[in-house]
Amino acid sequence: MRLYSHIALSTALIAALALPAFCQEPSPEPAPLSSDRVNLDAQIAKMKAQFDSADVADLTDKAAAMADRAAVMADGLSKMDLPMDIAGKVAQLKFQFDSKGFDDLDAAAAVLADKANLAFLQAPAAPAAPMPPMPPRGKIFINPRGDGEYDAGTRALDQHKYDEAVRHYDAVVNSKSARADGALYWKAYSLNREGKRDDALAALAELRRDYASSAWLNDAQALEAEVKQNAGQPVSPNQESNDDLKLLAINSLMNADAERAIPLIEGILKGNSAPNVKDNALFVLAHSKSQRAQQVLADYAKGAGNPDMQLRAIQYVGMSGTKDAQQLLAGVYGTSADTRVKTSILQSLMVAHATDLLLNIAKTEKDANLRNTAIRQLAADRSVPSETLLELYAASDTSAKKEIVNGFTGRRDAKTLVDLARKETDPAMKRYIVERLGDMRDSKEAMDYMMELLK
Repeated sequence: MRLYSHIALSTALIAALALPAFCQEPSPEPAPLSSDRVNLDAQIAKMKAQFDSADVADLTDKAAAMADRAAVMADGLSKMDLPMDIAGKVAQLKFQFDSKGFDDLDAAAAVLADKANLAFLQAPAAPAAPMPPMPPRGKIFINPRGDGEYDAGTRALDQHKYDEAVRHYDAVVNSKSARADGALYWKAYSLNREGKRDDALAALAELRRDYASSAWLNDAQALEAEVKQNAGQPVSPNQESNDDLKLLAINSLMNADAERAIPLIEGILKGNSAPNVKDNALFVLAHSKSQRAQQVLADYAKGAGNPDMQLRAIQYVGMSGTKDAQQLLAGVYGTSADTRVKTSILQSLMVAHATDLLLNIAKTEKDANLRNTAIRQLAADRSVPSETLLELYAASDTSAKKEIVNGFTGRRDAKTLVDLARKETDPAMKRYIVERLGDMRDSKEAMDYMMELLK
């Protein structure tokens, strides 16, 4: 019997139970959650009752249904007019449900995980929360050309669907995507898992030939050594279950003895484990208070591993929200030449509400797409004063001005938009502002300005 992953189930349950807590946090701006809060509580109570009555035989279906409900609830919250300190947490939560590539576990491991979840639901709240459950595979924040196939390949690989993974990675390679070198590595990894070792070596040779300066070459060298070592040996049927059980062991070790576990986790990160195993190893490091764990995570955010691991480490560093984390990301941003890395850092700085750092990037970044991304993040953050955005507006080009106008539209700040429209001398830009005001039919300021234009 196979069940949904402990990771997916734990995340869904804890996310669902945590939603009301998000809504209860104090904030300078009261959030309109009264009726929604009642509905959330009812949904959560119903979900908990279903879980309490579930037996192992039908837990798979119930887990899937509960994960879907939690995702819907997270999506609903993300659309509410929440203060930014709560909205940022909702964004993090929703990110975890963007992709449901759940992994199977052997029945024995699943039963243990189920017992742990029941204990979590029934236990009283403790002053110090335990290590959070490891997340399901999700999307990277950015999505340049080729990432859709790349992410689909990674999900298939995590589910041990190696033929499917190879097809997706081939599509990335053939499209000459910026991630084609990574796709060649994971193609070779998948072929090796299938026992097609000659094909795996051919993919690695193609990687070295076509991408001689790739950041994947160190990983490729280690994988090539493993492939050659296993040449002539049958594929181990226990490999997949071993990878799955590593996910449970990683979390348990960190809770029991962090200093002893960290060298083992470093070994996993440097080895040839599946993407979800390495991803969860980084996730566990991110939630450890150990100084060594944080240093290892910082090293990977700076690029110590392959590009996939750097992007994931950047996300986990950003979600901590500390000043040290923000400064670390700003330093990586300043030294990196990789647009994907910089875009991911901008998203992480937004989640961390690092408005000063984003403002500096918005003023100094020469790449128009990156600059506009920083401006978009600032404009969406209601804690950023209107005066700050107006200063940016005065010094910006048309594309950046549109991002700022969109931000004021999202804030429903018709008065500021009317003032901008009156002062704007560029006819095309003025038309853009008026179009945004035209969508604000519930605003007296906006409609009064429309009457003014008619007169």
